[in-house]
Amino acid sequence: MSGQQVSLLGRTLRMVRAGTPVVVGERLGEGGQGVVHAVTIGGAPYAVKWYRYASPELRRNIEALIERGRPHRDFCWPIDLVTSDELSGFGYVMPRLDPRFTSFAQLVARPQQPPFRVVITIGRHLVTAFEALHAAGLCYRDISFGNLWVDPDRAEVAIIDNDNCGQDGGEVFVWGTLRFMAPEVVRREAAPTSLTDLHSLAVFLFYLFMHGHPLEGVRTDKSYSWADEAHRSETDLATLHFGTEPVFIFDPVDHSNPPRPGDPVSVWWSLYPRFFRSVFERAFTSGLRDPSGLGRVPEGVWRRALVRLADCVSVCSCQASVFVDPDDPGLRCWNCKQVPPRPPMLQLPTCAVALTPGATITPHHLSRNRDYDTAVAVVENHPSRPGEVVLRNVGRTPWTMTPDGEASKIVEPDRRLGVRPMVIDFGPATGKIIV
Repeated sequence: MSGQQVSLLGRTLRMVRAGTPVVVGERLGEGGQGVVHAVTIGGAPYAVKWYRYASPELRRNIEALIERGRPHRDFCWPIDLVTSDELSGFGYVMPRLDPRFTSFAQLVARPQQPPFRVVITIGRHLVTAFEALHAAGLCYRDISFGNLWVDPDRAEVAIIDNDNCGQDGGEVFVWGTLRFMAPEVVRREAAPTSLTDLHSLAVFLFYLFMHGHPLEGVRTDKSYSWADEAHRSETDLATLHFGTEPVFIFDPVDHSNPPRPGDPVSVWWSLYPRFFRSVFERAFTSGLRDPSGLGRVPEGVWRRALVRLADCVSVCSCQASVFVDPDDPGLRCWNCKQVPPRPPMLQLPTCAVALTPGATITPHHLSRNRDYDTAVAVVENHPSRPGEVVLRNVGRTPWTMTPDGEASKIVEPDRRLGVRPMVIDFGPATGKIIV
């Protein structure tokens, strides 16, 4: 059968550990390594990736991933190997990617991106997933558009092609995708590891929030020439711009590679608070020069920055979505160019939340327990006063509120209160609304 294209459709494979027969359905995708088909096991949808040609080392690596188990729910992780009595080779069973997911490339290419809170949540889910992977002693090696998918309606992510994963220092089966590779990997001075993943993750987040590549600017463009005496190969230029001489387009010191004139990345960059931009500056200055854990931005720093960024989402009087920047109160709206009105703020012991429609208060706000997705309070538009907001108790326990100059009152679950200067005892923490 070697060298021939053999159809898997309708064939029966067998799971190695479970012994369960698996009937192969429609083809879902195909790549250089193998082909992915739909399968159904016990009435539930799954997928099989079948390798036409694969080394014994790759098989052992996948077996180790199966034995270790999925590090985080967002990974479409190998469940069991499958083999065939009729065909040589092997494959593995994994969860099937739901059709509601789309590629990140499609998300970034949209003329209008999803709301800021959705994009921030997507970024946080990505960071949390890779944090769990790295904590398990594994690296991904190929963080790129082709392997990360998203459901923007639910702000959920799915990470596929997890046969790329392996232990730091283990045998390398994939080196990554060029524009996402860390400089030392481009130069082939180091193999992919969890530390090089941190660079790839930073590039990915830059695309997600800024809609461009952090190292492709004016200097990058100037190096492309078709004149015989100046022409350089794509490989040479890639090594130069992403490996030997990378320069961040917003480097605060080295201005040799600014964004191209008219590039929308400049507009997106200017939208975000300084504390958020400073994380990217670290990732693409010291992070380019120092590939250690000291130079690169770890997942925890990204996670805290994203949680804080979500609390800064506001709205201008022109109705454009903007951010409250605590370090730059004079930051102008990207749409009307005016300074937006400052929203009411809920000051808690460890953070401040802009009380604008759609904002949520979570257990993490109150007790720092990393539960970012369970809402205990939501901000809604006032039902009868345009421009004003209310805070609704959507948790299970009552609050005690004490408005300025008034007696204390109890706010039962599902009740709302008009936002005005007051102190609120949420139970785990007490906050103060400043208007």
